[in-house]
Amino acid sequence: MVNRLIHFAKPIIDDEEYDAVKAVLDSGMLAEGKVSRELEKEFSAYVGTKYATVTSNGTTALSTALDAMGINPGDEVITSPFTFIASANSIAMVGGVPIFVDIDPDTYNIDPSLIEAAITEKTKAIMPVHIFGLLSDMKHIMEIAENHDLMVIEDACQAHGAEFEGKLAGSFGHTAAFSFYATKNMMTGEGGMITTNDEEIMDRALMIKNHGRGKGGGYSHFQIGYNNRMMDIVSALGRVQLKRLPKVTKIRREYAARYNSLFAEYDQIAPQKEPEGYKSSYHVYGPRVISGDKTRDGIISKLKERNIGARTVYALPCHMQDTYLNIQQWRWAKFVAYPDYSALNLPNSELVGNTHFDIPVHPSITEEEMRHIENSIRTILS
Repeated sequence: MVNRLIHFAKPIIDDEEYDAVKAVLDSGMLAEGKVSRELEKEFSAYVGTKYATVTSNGTTALSTALDAMGINPGDEVITSPFTFIASANSIAMVGGVPIFVDIDPDTYNIDPSLIEAAITEKTKAIMPVHIFGLLSDMKHIMEIAENHDLMVIEDACQAHGAEFEGKLAGSFGHTAAFSFYATKNMMTGEGGMITTNDEEIMDRALMIKNHGRGKGGGYSHFQIGYNNRMMDIVSALGRVQLKRLPKVTKIRREYAARYNSLFAEYDQIAPQKEPEGYKSSYHVYGPRVISGDKTRDGIISKLKERNIGARTVYALPCHMQDTYLNIQQWRWAKFVAYPDYSALNLPNSELVGNTHFDIPVHPSITEEEMRHIENSIRTILS
């Protein structure tokens, strides 16, 4: 029995992070500047895009990118309901209308076979969410977008380092957004990043995130904008974390492989499926209870009794949240017609929401702790 709590998430912070932050503090240049520019270059090179720009968090990365892509009030954006609510909220923030399409119950990502039926004359974009670190079926989604002249924004906020056929998350769509929240595989406490190969989108994003300021800087402003910038203190953390990311991803995948082997012994549990050609970065390891007399909540409770930080994250998908059940109270409702979200039938999103549970998969887990988790799962399921 491990007598200390095995946290669900635990960021790696050591002397390199302290030294990087101290260097910025010593410089006296704390706002977004030289260090942020270096992080942008390094991140775009890592992902494989021409451009990248930092933002204050993952939500502002999403909303800024959507705004830069030209999403206007009333425009529909197709997305997944099985995600953190910021995905949908970022669409609503710019006046867009989230259109929820059900997920594949094996991958937990948006089901491409259902997307075309949701496209209307108001549809302007698709926002696939790479949930738990697993890339959506971007090949299929990009084909649909091309056939219907739609934009694609990847919500890659959970997918740093995820791959499909050797290509990284954030390099498939017209643009993508990442989060560097404290629990993410690459973290800065708060922070975000936009990636794109489209210079026009990047120019607009740079203006929107910085009060509508143009390329020349100074006090010339060209459109309504916001303060969505990142501090160099935060970017200093990001540069160190980015260097760690390949090793962090490798360890997460090794732990996930051990869990997969373990759950293969039990018919009642099904891990999130990683299709051939995909490499999840396992931001979350979230299997489902599919049969037997064990319940999701019962398993979580038993794991917690053994000091294992188990939980569930999206038990209530976005379309079932009060935010969208009461969407007519939203400020854009005076100008924008929203669907009746309460009438949606999205059985797979609700099924996965009701049956999945999450267990620690971060690289700070010791071998002793990993064996304790494995032994505890065997005891609970046997």
